[in-house]
This record gives sequence, C-alpha cells and structure tokens, in this order.
Amino acid sequence: MAKIVIGAHVSSSGGIFKAIERGEAIEAEAIQIFPSAPQMWRQTNHKPEAIAKFRELHAESTIGSVWLHNIYLANLAADTPEHLEKSIGAIVNALTVADAIGADGVVLHTGSHKGAGMDAVVDQVSEALTRILEEAPGNAILALENAAGQGGAIGKEFSELGMLIERVKSPRLQVCLDTCHTLAAGYDISTPEGVAATVAEFDSAIGLDRLAVLHANDSKMELGGLRDRHENIGEGFIGTAGFEAMLAHPAFKGKVLLLEVPGFPGDDGEKADGPDLENVNRLKKIRDAV
Repeated sequence: MAKIVIGAHVSSSGGIFKAIERGEAIEAEAIQIFPSAPQMWRQTNHKPEAIAKFRELHAESTIGSVWLHNIYLANLAADTPEHLEKSIGAIVNALTVADAIGADGVVLHTGSHKGAGMDAVVDQVSEALTRILEEAPGNAILALENAAGQGGAIGKEFSELGMLIERVKSPRLQVCLDTCHTLAAGYDISTPEGVAATVAEFDSAIGLDRLAVLHANDSKMELGGLRDRHENIGEGFIGTAGFEAMLAHPAFKGKVLLLEVPGFPGDDGEKADGPDLENVNRLKKIRDAV
C-alpha cells in the first residue's frame, strides 16, 4: 500500500515561494498555504516571477503535495447577495492560484446556515459550487472540509457534504476530513472500533473515493464538544491511540495528512507558532510504527 504522507500548514508571507523552505525546515512531506490573508477579502497578487520561483523550488525540494486553504470569510450559505458574490470570487481566486502553482487543490469551509438548517441553503450552496468549478481554470480539487458543529457550520454531518457532492456531480468536488472537527462533531475516532465505524459512515454518506486529503489535528474538546479547538498530536482527546488507529486503517493509506496544530514553545521560551518539527515527527513516528 502507498505510504501516508505527513505535511503541515506553513506561512507564505514574504512571497508564496517562501512556503517551500518553511515546509522543508520542519521536514514536512507536503504543505498547505493560504492564497492570501485568511481574514481579509483583499486578494494577494502573486506575480508571475513569484509563481515561477515557487514551481522551481518545489521541483527541487522534498515536498510532494501542495494544498491551499481558502480564506475564512467565505460563506456559500451567506444571507446577502454581496457576501455570496465575494465568497464565490475568493474561492475562484484560490483555485486559480492552485492551478498556477501546480497545487493539488483547495480546502474550503463551505459556510454556515446560521441555524436555518441545511434544507434552507442547499440549493444556493450547490449552485454556487457548480458556478465556482465552471469558472475556475484547470483541474484543481475543491475539498469541502467537515465541521465541528458550532454556529450552524455546514458539514457537521457527513451526509451534508454527501448531499452537496451528489447535487454538483463534479469529480473535482471532494472532501477534506479534519480529525479534530470529526471528534468534536460526535464521531469517535479515539479507538479502533470508533475509527472503523466513522470510516463506514463516511463511505456510506460520501464515498471513500471522494476523500482527497486530511487535516491531522488532536482536539482540545471532548467527543461531541461541537467546538473547533485544535491540539498538538497526542495531547488532546483523540490522543496517540486514536491516531494509531486511524493511520492503521486501510482507508487512510496513501493519503496526505496536513497538520494545523498550535505547536510547542521553543526551548528558548519562544512562543509556539503552528505546526513544528515536533508534531511532524510525532505523526511520522505513529505512521512508521503501524
């Protein structure tokens, strides 16, 4: 079976090509980056020379897969036309950047119905996704991320993502499974039995052939806590045993796992700054032992 790939989200500040060096510094085998500042609508203008340098450095590096994570402001269930149009534009831009740099795809928080329920927004979201995939160039994947369940976020139930995929009917529309969100939403992935049941439900509601990538995050919240609070590998309610069970399951063989963990403070007391070598090594150790 193909080997699981261990990667991490890294910063692209100072030029998108800087992400390659940062990924290699923590021995990541794959990376994820933002196409622009995640809390702003303004899109970063990646100059042709920066894109060319990214491709050059990527080709020379030990980094394999590259993923983008869309900005956080987008909401395809938005309740105003202005917000919806800005959301669509942001996602098309992210897919355009992904195509330009040769990335595998874009991970998307689909949005929130704010308590209105999935039935109230499914038509709007499906139509928006169809339009995005028609307008965005290339073949980059758009991977809908499952949600922890807070604030009416779409994707708490696997069936909600399956419903969108069934309506849109595009091979480019797939899923990103976030382990922290999965546990917080009520799917027990802390034991082998729970992992098996979760995989079976995912396969039934979505299809394992639509699992494009994973976010590997432990959870500060307990099972069913319904809040998105990432923790370092082995330090949360999933725990080392949960990751051992997941990485041993055949469904995840050959998949890319991207860390989005808070990280550990440095020996010099320097503040933790996201995925680090320690978390990459912890996940690799689990992978190599199962």
